[in-house]
Amino acid sequence: MKEFFHSVKFRILICIGALVLGLMVSAAVTAGTQTGPEQIIGTVTYPFVSAANAISDGVTGFIDKLVNADKYKSRSDELEAQLTEMYKRTMDYESIVQENERLREMLELKERSEDFVFSEPCDVVFHNANDLYSGFTISKGSLSGISLNDPVITSVGLVGRVTSVADNYARVTTMLSPQVNVGVYTMRSKTTGVLENDLSSAEKGMCLMSDILKDADIKEGDIIFTSGKSGLFPDDILVGTVKEVYDDPNGFSKHALIEPAQDVHSVTSVFVVTDFSGKGIPFETEE
Repeated sequence: MKEFFHSVKFRILICIGALVLGLMVSAAVTAGTQTGPEQIIGTVTYPFVSAANAISDGVTGFIDKLVNADKYKSRSDELEAQLTEMYKRTMDYESIVQENERLREMLELKERSEDFVFSEPCDVVFHNANDLYSGFTISKGSLSGISLNDPVITSVGLVGRVTSVADNYARVTTMLSPQVNVGVYTMRSKTTGVLENDLSSAEKGMCLMSDILKDADIKEGDIIFTSGKSGLFPDDILVGTVKEVYDDPNGFSKHALIEPAQDVHSVTSVFVVTDFSGKGIPFETEE
């Protein structure tokens, strides 16, 4: 017996007894509704109960998903349809806002130039990848009253002219191209010239104004407008700003590099002027 009191088993029993006694004292001190034994049992069994509850919840959720799969699928489809409708309404709203903005711009242009007749506002469908002068295709054609050589503008200024037209689309050659020759003048000094572009100026995103007299009063910062001399373009359409003036090698004239008012590389919508006062009548033959 004496050996038992000195054994490891006895010491373990003492520890267990102390633990139980401590739990009972804690339960007695704590003002709760559970008794001491209930607290002890709850403490010992808590991990097992928690695990059982977790497993039960998981099984219940799995069964619920299995049994109600069709209902959840229907609800998911309904929510997806609602989101699609909301997205469509948002897109429709943005389209309406953009259309109203373009119509407002057209109205402002009409107020500035009452003789202008416009086609419907045209979207830029795509920029022609192989065009060195940034030409593009628009979403309207001959069915909208557009014809060959019609001027193309924005509310900012000149863009180019129509060089190919079909029923429902047209191709636009920009003012950077040598195919677009426009009579122009400076607002400040009324110095005249012609846009005679080349690849070198186009690579800089500039137009080249030529046929400027040697002693003409033109300088950096001058604002350039169309003169309407050819009958292909209306007069007083903003072209751009003079960035550089230099002498021609022949010694008898000058050139000027013009930065376009409208960036033809990033334009997304345009207006085609289908008719205007003096269309097709060269300046020299006007009465």
